Amino acid sequence: MINKQINLMLISCLTLTSVFTTENSFAQKAKNSYKCINNKGIPTTVVDTSRGRIQLIVWQSDFFRNSGWTPQKRCQEVTARFQKFSDSGSLRYVTTGLIDKKYPAICVGQKTPGQGYTCTKNGLLLTLQSDDNPNEVLKTLFNNAAQVGGKPVVRNDGNYVFPMEEFLNQAQTMEITTEENTPNIINNNEEKTTQKEEENSQECPSILCN
Repeated sequence: MINKQINLMLISCLTLTSVFTTENSFAQKAKNSYKCINNKGIPTTVVDTSRGRIQLIVWQSDFFRNSGWTPQKRCQEVTARFQKFSDSGSLRYVTTGLIDKKYPAICVGQKTPGQGYTCTKNGLLLTLQSDDNPNEVLKTLFNNAAQVGGKPVVRNDGNYVFPMEEFLNQAQTMEITTEENTPNIINNNEEKTTQKEEENSQECPSILCN
C-alpha cells in the first residue's frame, strides 16, 4: 500500500515537472525577436512573433538626416534596444518625453495616473534634436506599422502613444524572403560614414544618446 502511494506521488511529480517544462519551452518559443533586415534595399525593423514576421519601422525618414547616423546604423541600434525592453517585459507602449528635462525623446511608455503616458525610467529608445517635434517623429516612425494593421499612434492627454503590445497582436504578417533573411548586411559603399559623421555621433543630443 505504501509503495503504491509512493509510486503515485512520483508519477504526480513527474507529470507536474513535464507540464512546467512544456510551458517554459512554449514561453521561450513565443518570445518576440526583433531584427534589422534589408527589405528591398531599405533597413527595416521587423518582429518575429508566434504569429509570424511583422514589419515595424522602415528607416527612411528625413527627421534623422542631420544626426550623423546612417539608416542602417539607426536600424541596428534601435532594434537592439527594442529587443532589450521586450526581453524585460516592459515594451507595451512607445511614447514621447524629455531627457534631462531638455531633449525630446522617444521612449518606452507606461500609464501614469493623471498624466497619461510617460517614459519609464531608463526606457530611452531615441534622443532627438532640441528643435524636433517628438510627436511628429513618433507618428512618422510608426506610420508604416499602422498601415499593416493594428491601431496607429494615438493622442492621449496631450501626448502621443503607440500601443506596441496591441499592435503585435493584430498586425498583418509579412512574407519572409531570401533578401529579408539577411539581416545586418551593410553595403560598405552606401553606408560608409565620414569623419564628421562619426564625430557627431559621439555628441549629445544625437539620435542614440544614452
